[in-house]
Amino acid sequence: MRGTPRRPSALVVINDLLVYESVIARPTGIQRVATGIANALRDQIGAETVVVRDGAAFAAALPESGRASRLAQLTEPVLALLSRTPRSVQEAVRSVARAAIARISRRRGGAHREILAGDWLIMLGAPWIAPGVAEEMVRISRERGAKIALLVHDLLPTTSPQWFADAQGRRAKADMDLLIQHAAQIFAVSVEVVAEIRSVYGKAAAALPPADPELSTETQPAPPAPTGQRGEQAQQTPLEHDAQERIILTVGTLHPRKNLTALVEIWDAWEASAAAGGGEAAPLVIVGRRHPQDAALFTALQRHPRAAARISVRHEVSDAELARLYRAARFVVMPSLAEGWGMPVREALVAGRPSITTDAVPAATGSPFCRVLPAGDTAALGSAIRAWWTSDEPEQLEARISAEFKPRTWRDVAAEMAAATVSRL
Repeated sequence: MRGTPRRPSALVVINDLLVYESVIARPTGIQRVATGIANALRDQIGAETVVVRDGAAFAAALPESGRASRLAQLTEPVLALLSRTPRSVQEAVRSVARAAIARISRRRGGAHREILAGDWLIMLGAPWIAPGVAEEMVRISRERGAKIALLVHDLLPTTSPQWFADAQGRRAKADMDLLIQHAAQIFAVSVEVVAEIRSVYGKAAAALPPADPELSTETQPAPPAPTGQRGEQAQQTPLEHDAQERIILTVGTLHPRKNLTALVEIWDAWEASAAAGGGEAAPLVIVGRRHPQDAALFTALQRHPRAAARISVRHEVSDAELARLYRAARFVVMPSLAEGWGMPVREALVAGRPSITTDAVPAATGSPFCRVLPAGDTAALGSAIRAWWTSDEPEQLEARISAEFKPRTWRDVAAEMAAATVSRL
């Protein structure tokens, strides 16, 4: 008499999350997504988290949500100092550090976890952050008969190579090429990325939009950051001077594809109009960690001092602080030229705030609570921002969000992923 067939196991590979935990104190958008889904998969279907090395998997615990590791608390100030060196130096140091920390993180796994044919190896994050993990997953798949499930956040190193010609960009492209080629099931965070996967690789993918996360209000100390030029010194927000003052907020790593220099140009023109008798420009708060390619933003702030006087740049902001900034904002703006998703738009909605974005931000597509403009049209973006600031449209949308918006949960996301992988067999 035959026994009941064994249900395939779901093993979430977290090598990349352990590397992230070691070097940054505040989670990236990809970290938030990967951790949220991993926790939900664990709770719903008993998924296990593992690290992979030497053709095998070993049990490993997810980094504690909202808690910065001691190593990250030490490395954040070092990264802040590194941000003031030439881009080539930054990229070389980061590449060496990633490889070293990836080797250390691989050894953090505990008990050996046997992998049988039909089990699923699930990659939810950024494999290129942990050099070698993509190759290990493919090796295990070939040797053990395991299936690979992959969540693709974007294909920017392939579709926007002008910004990703560095070593990490090349590594990211190579890892995604490899995993997409061998994946039995591919998910993507947006229908736009699904279409790109089909166009670039000729493979099918399922859209799996992330949840709409509510930021933790638990206060965590921020690591110290060195002061520098005008843009780098702007670590205080208007909130710290007047808790009642409303702001415009933008959130995201200070990468050139975020097009933050356009906001500096818009604010400079706004202040010029104010000098000629128009209304004063709104306070703008830019929240984002430094990036090796962020020099153009600080150059723009130096060249436009009247705009810089109304702009505050924050590099290290806790979840609790970010939640307060969303609540203080009348609306969020995302002038991006390219995005895989656009988590700040959804965080803003959870906080009850509308957004002005470009059509390069999939998270805003079709949303009745967002004003969407052509990417790269600075004039249209500036007009929309000033129109919202001088009208009650943000408050009208805020009321609609309160009445109509229903957040998507990590449980929803995990259920859809499980239905397409473990639960379908």
